[in-house]
Amino acid sequence: MKTTAPFRTLSFAACAIVWTMSAHAADVDAAIKSGNFAGYLNEVTASLKAQAGGKTDEAALGALLKDPAFSKTLDQRQLISKVGADKLAAFAKADPANATFLSWLLNSTEAMDQYLEAHVPIHLAAREQNSYSISAGPLESWRKLVAADPDAKTGIPMKIAIATAIRPPGSGAPGAGQAVKQSDPSVRYAYFKTAQKNKELFPSFDALTAWDMQYVVSSGASEEDLTWGREMINTWRPDLRTNELVVNSTSEVWRRNSPIDFANTFKNVLTGGGKCGPRSSWSVFICQAFGIPAIGVGQPAHACVAYKTAYPMTEPQPGFSWKVGYGRGWPFSKLEGMGGVDFIEGVQQRENRAAFSRVEHLRWLAAAVGGSEQTALMAVVHTLQEAAKAAKTDLTASHNADEAEKELKPDAAKAAVTAETKGPIKLAGAPIPATAFSSMLAVNVLNSFRGGKQVNFGKSIDSSWLEYTVEVPADGLYTLQIKAATPNDGQFFNVNAGAETPVNVPVPNTHGIWGMTPPVELKLQKGTQTLKIAAPNQRGVAVQQLELKAKG
Repeated sequence: MKTTAPFRTLSFAACAIVWTMSAHAADVDAAIKSGNFAGYLNEVTASLKAQAGGKTDEAALGALLKDPAFSKTLDQRQLISKVGADKLAAFAKADPANATFLSWLLNSTEAMDQYLEAHVPIHLAAREQNSYSISAGPLESWRKLVAADPDAKTGIPMKIAIATAIRPPGSGAPGAGQAVKQSDPSVRYAYFKTAQKNKELFPSFDALTAWDMQYVVSSGASEEDLTWGREMINTWRPDLRTNELVVNSTSEVWRRNSPIDFANTFKNVLTGGGKCGPRSSWSVFICQAFGIPAIGVGQPAHACVAYKTAYPMTEPQPGFSWKVGYGRGWPFSKLEGMGGVDFIEGVQQRENRAAFSRVEHLRWLAAAVGGSEQTALMAVVHTLQEAAKAAKTDLTASHNADEAEKELKPDAAKAAVTAETKGPIKLAGAPIPATAFSSMLAVNVLNSFRGGKQVNFGKSIDSSWLEYTVEVPADGLYTLQIKAATPNDGQFFNVNAGAETPVNVPVPNTHGIWGMTPPVELKLQKGTQTLKIAAPNQRGVAVQQLELKAKG
């Protein structure tokens, strides 16, 4: 009796509301089958009004939003009203597969939440007006992705699918290095799904919303270039993986008029260099390759980048997750059709996803109830929205007209400590680790991405060198090859042993992936010898090991 007593106290009106809400799953399928979304929209609007009637305080409204049936109904109404009842009906009738897809979508609150919130405008004024519409086109694209891969209906793959459907490859601003022909959304979806599954992207990607992911999957780069970009950083500059600061590789794009054609590949952007436009394109590309949302930014007579970081306390603009880099600050920026200050204020409110979602759902509810209660509900929305605002950033930061440059600063003390050995190296045919030097000047010792260590010669350093003490078994000619990585043309080392004339060792452009230098001959005498590898002022080379063998 105790378990049934509460139900005996329900009024007839309350019972009607409970029945109406429980019947919606069947009703929405009937609407899909008949195409009568207008009638269903009227029905759910009336139901929402009845349940929200008289509730104008935050606690009561919060309790409503926690009710699964209520939240699903509210999402259904928002989706139908934003797409349009007639357009949704046309979509459902166009193909039986569309109807099946809609039946799943309109009964999945998780999917509707991600999809609807991904369409919410950035600009606070546009959110306030709530007058935007949603095209039916992305639904068709998403439906095809789901048909090809059921994983696109849940979890991280669902967010990737939504993002790809809304912003397919190449839908961002065009720029240097872009692919000539953009990939089909199905290819881009599968690419990022696989990269995420294989942990090739930064861990922060997994926590992104579908809205965030739009600014990753929309990259205009080819999948080949995206894969290369990750491998290049992992090989040549693994230090930039720390705090996910791969955007700082923009400093490695030589600021000059490129002597080579970009040829629709980012490999040539890095090799050739460029002024602010190509450098901006590079910044966006390399962030997206690792799963970091990024957008090109326009500034007076300049172009740079905005990107989202999982480490908001890093420079520039410490404290904000979205940063504008390689240019001046937010007040001088324009992106996504708005000024930088409006953009940063809008995106920062998305960082507390729970608060952002609550505000938007109440905004949708206010639109549903209308009349005088809409005004009361919007007052609650405004209170919550104000409370959810992030702490103000210093919008006057990064006002330098010159672009910031991040250098790989040599740390002599660290390098000396991490040297593999200080005794003579016996030539026994085995590779010599690059870190087995006996002394050095102005180089960095880094942890290699796949284990072990490597030595990096930085760019624009007047004098940097490594010395190795080797035990030569016999007089004669020896061949030297160096396992090195560089994305630049025209790089070389000067190598000499004792008083011998230095030998020039050209370093081929490996596009930042490990490769071998062509063999050169060295004349060595028996006994302990010093082998010196010097790097003149150049653009940067990583070295993993040396192969020094008797010429046979």
